[in-house]
Amino acid sequence: MSASPSAPEPDWRSSVTLREDVDLARLFTERLPPVTSPRAVSVTDLVAPRRAYWRAKSPVRLDPERQGRIDLGRALHRRLGVALAAEGLLEARIRREGIVGRIDLFSDVPVEVKTSSSAVGVSDLPSSRTDQVEQLAMYCALSGRSDGRLVTLVVGENPGGAIQAVDIAFGDTEPIRREMQRRAEELRRAWASGRSGGLPACRWFGRGCEFQAAAVCDCVHSEEAGPSVIASQVKSLTERTDVAERIESRLKSVPANATGPPTLTRFRELLYPRRAYFERTVKLAPPEPSRRDPSEPPDLYARLIAAVEGGPLGEVALLPSQVTEPDEEVGAFRGAPLLVRTSRGRDRATPQTLLASQPQYALELGFRCVATGASRGRLVLGRERAVEERDRVQVFEYEFSPASAVSRLWRERVQQLETALATHTPQSVPACADWMYSDCPYRADCGCGGSGVRSQR
Repeated sequence: MSASPSAPEPDWRSSVTLREDVDLARLFTERLPPVTSPRAVSVTDLVAPRRAYWRAKSPVRLDPERQGRIDLGRALHRRLGVALAAEGLLEARIRREGIVGRIDLFSDVPVEVKTSSSAVGVSDLPSSRTDQVEQLAMYCALSGRSDGRLVTLVVGENPGGAIQAVDIAFGDTEPIRREMQRRAEELRRAWASGRSGGLPACRWFGRGCEFQAAAVCDCVHSEEAGPSVIASQVKSLTERTDVAERIESRLKSVPANATGPPTLTRFRELLYPRRAYFERTVKLAPPEPSRRDPSEPPDLYARLIAAVEGGPLGEVALLPSQVTEPDEEVGAFRGAPLLVRTSRGRDRATPQTLLASQPQYALELGFRCVATGASRGRLVLGRERAVEERDRVQVFEYEFSPASAVSRLWRERVQQLETALATHTPQSVPACADWMYSDCPYRADCGCGGSGVRSQR
């Protein structure tokens, strides 16, 4: 099957102004951790170190029922995030001393957001929801705060859900920081040795743990767990009905999640609508869960992420989306949508050559700007084969004016994808970039005939 020519696209490139930000590139270069530095450990890893060990060493594919519950929980979580957007920064990133956290909301205090099918008494939270209290305590310790807030969307008989908000005071956070470092070192030693025996028992044992169900984990629940050092630091709990009522009121104005299949699930489908067509229509065997030895030194991409997140709290956060689709997070640096990418090229790019040779960066940022109402975005581009260290990192700022050119392209590609799906004519949507061809699992079905000469992420 040969590809037919696509209809000419609007000249969206004329709406893009591109400049290099040398100062920001210098800042990120200064923040780059050494190649020999250990990989960062996340707060969620520290809440359940044994599960974190197996997630890295022997990841398992979730069964459809469990994956469905997780997807539903994420959808509810994101809907709640829309309601909370006016309260402060969403998904604020913080990285300190090899530990990275993603705080659901940072307002007057760090806020951890959860969904649950039932509520528990306020005084019972440290014992019955220990993981959640520990997670909040760690975010407080990372951000230098002694107080935090746990917000729970309780989805029971009430279809809209009810909110429980509880302020938790931890007092001195130094014991929490020490326990975090102890767990991080313990987990790193387990990864390096390939043995999980020294890790504490997991609280998920017998509660639907996917590693237990897959007979992967060697936990028999006889391991010594002991009382939670972190949860024992709770000094007081105060229910905040005023906060709960305010969030419930805002939640009522957030549209419920659509019941039918979405037209768009990711921004990538706007970039490569022909690939999206085949992903919807050709059934492939599910890929094996990706594996990466966490004891290996971080690659350039991981180091760039560390550099971006290594600044003050609030510098990296999510921007609330103004569209219902795709339901994908838009990360931002200093309030502007952000992309972090690496290339195997050696030479520095200029704004002119970058827009001409790699337009996907401009489009991906442009679509994210349209979704969030922003007019500019940033690309952090790392070069794995750079000869000079000063050429390792480049930062480019893209401005879209008028943004309507990218919006128009968005609408046209959605319409093209919908038409292709309805009429089974994938050649009516633009072909993917040549560099995607060599690794594309659908190339025999598509017949686009790319050359696949470049590799980038």
